Amino acid sequence: MEKVRIVALEQDKNNVVAALHKEGIIDLRKSKLGIGDDRPAAYSTDVSDALIRVNGALQILGKREVKPERHMPLERALNEVRGAKAIDQIYDLSNERKSLTEDMDALENAGRIGEAFRDLKVDFSRLRSEYLGYRAFEADKKAFRAFGKKHDAHGKAEAWITKLGKKHYVFIAYDRKFNLDEIVKDTGMVEIDLSAKYLEGRPKDVLEDVKARKSKNKRRLAEIEKELAQLSDRHYSRIANLGEMLEIELARADASSMFKRTEKTFVVEGWIEDKRYDSLVEHVVRSAKGRAEVERIAHDELAPTHTNRPKILKPFEYMMNFYSVQRSDEIDPTWIFIISFPIFYGLMVSDVGYGIASLLFVTYISKKVNPEGLVYNACKIWQLMSLAAIFFGVISNQYFGFQLNQYVIPGATTFDWFKNATSIMGLTILFGIMQIVLGLAFGFVNQYHRGHRKLAYSKITSIIVIVSGAIAVSALFGLTSGTLPIACAALAVVALLVTAAISGHEASEITNLITHPLSYARIMGFGLGSVIIAFLIDQYFTPSLSAGIPIFILYLIIFILLHFLNMILGIFEGIVQGVRLNFVEFFSKFYIGNGIKFRPFAFKRVYTKEE
Repeated sequence: MEKVRIVALEQDKNNVVAALHKEGIIDLRKSKLGIGDDRPAAYSTDVSDALIRVNGALQILGKREVKPERHMPLERALNEVRGAKAIDQIYDLSNERKSLTEDMDALENAGRIGEAFRDLKVDFSRLRSEYLGYRAFEADKKAFRAFGKKHDAHGKAEAWITKLGKKHYVFIAYDRKFNLDEIVKDTGMVEIDLSAKYLEGRPKDVLEDVKARKSKNKRRLAEIEKELAQLSDRHYSRIANLGEMLEIELARADASSMFKRTEKTFVVEGWIEDKRYDSLVEHVVRSAKGRAEVERIAHDELAPTHTNRPKILKPFEYMMNFYSVQRSDEIDPTWIFIISFPIFYGLMVSDVGYGIASLLFVTYISKKVNPEGLVYNACKIWQLMSLAAIFFGVISNQYFGFQLNQYVIPGATTFDWFKNATSIMGLTILFGIMQIVLGLAFGFVNQYHRGHRKLAYSKITSIIVIVSGAIAVSALFGLTSGTLPIACAALAVVALLVTAAISGHEASEITNLITHPLSYARIMGFGLGSVIIAFLIDQYFTPSLSAGIPIFILYLIIFILLHFLNMILGIFEGIVQGVRLNFVEFFSKFYIGNGIKFRPFAFKRVYTKEE
């Protein structure tokens, strides 16, 4: 990455900014030059207001196919939005729809009250008296009982009671001198507003009025939906194009807040890829008609991190960025994560049935969520891990705990969890040693490039500790013999002391050189645990028709439920432990993170075309 500075005349700013935005190759940064800050373009507020107006209209309209249009000049786009009668119609219809919807709610409420007191001979419009008060309440069974006890005790209020469904409705007439709250408080009854809209006349009159008004409102609401649909058909495409044009113009107007300026010039700084420098110069000079200068800037800043991966691997990059963005001066560990995570997960789940079930589930979920969000990206990673679980399930001969390869793929068993547990544990520890050594090697490269030579050399001595220590320990299992283990043990001790002496602030981490490789044995532990549980479920709860239909159904339910719980447990542990082994044991050897992601000043057009 290179940092560049562009200096051009103020009169050419709009053209230069448009060229930078169109090419999308520069990550804008605030210049540290001791001159005044620029400000957003004067038309920024107008564009923002117009964009709000357009986006609001699009939210109201139903989506339609959009036909791409040419990007028009800003003033023309603003004038079209300001004078668009179609947008005025859209807002007018939307406001009317909102008003009618609120009116329908009021009618529903009045209708409910009228229905509750249908047989009560009272005129809601005449409930006004100098001496008597009138109130109504809604109560469930418990609240009604509590009210009944208090009402019987006082006897100073006349109550009319009706029931509608599971609710009781109470209409009370009382002397205004009497404190009615003594009866209704703490009962849990909910008061009904007798002054609500449309409560005019007797209950039956209210119901007739509500019915007529609702019918009229429904007809008008249907007409509004029809008119909005027609407006969508005629204007959605044009309004969507205008919205995208305004979004582009607003981004260009606001970009000036990152610039510096003098009386007649403006200054732009930012980061670009090395290979894009000549292209940047060409487009800037052309847009400014030769009245611009582009230069590389000497700096000691950390450049932003720019990655470019195949689409299928984007979810892993998303997950890495969610954890911490990689620094531009350190080795990218994403590829190791992409390879190791599915292997760890596949070994710990290691069942064809569980893999297929989780694959179907996560594929379904991925089609229901936002393709730009965390859940979608997690689902895409989970799909790959489910395939790994299926693969390891085949080679370990596990199908919901059953062994079926002898009937389907004879001789396809590579390892048996019950017979080869010790070998699998050794293999996982060996895998851990390899990944930890690789992490330390990455740490050496990163620290050496940063000029931290002692810390870099401590990574090499740490590798010697792990490798020579592993060879020494292997003698306990009969894998090595003679003087080699003794020599390796002595070398490991010396290397450990050297590491402690030269690693400075990381000296406290040397105990991890022993514990972290051993931590990979958890792969075997969780994998074996899942297989044993599946085996026990199959042994004791496999349903059989010979026991009778009721027992068969009962055992089938238990069988499915227990396998489902074991699958969920295996999936959870596979994800958690797979992430931990990468992000804690492996990344801690070299990864700092907290980098700055390269974000070019660009806009991805969906509808519009360049002017």
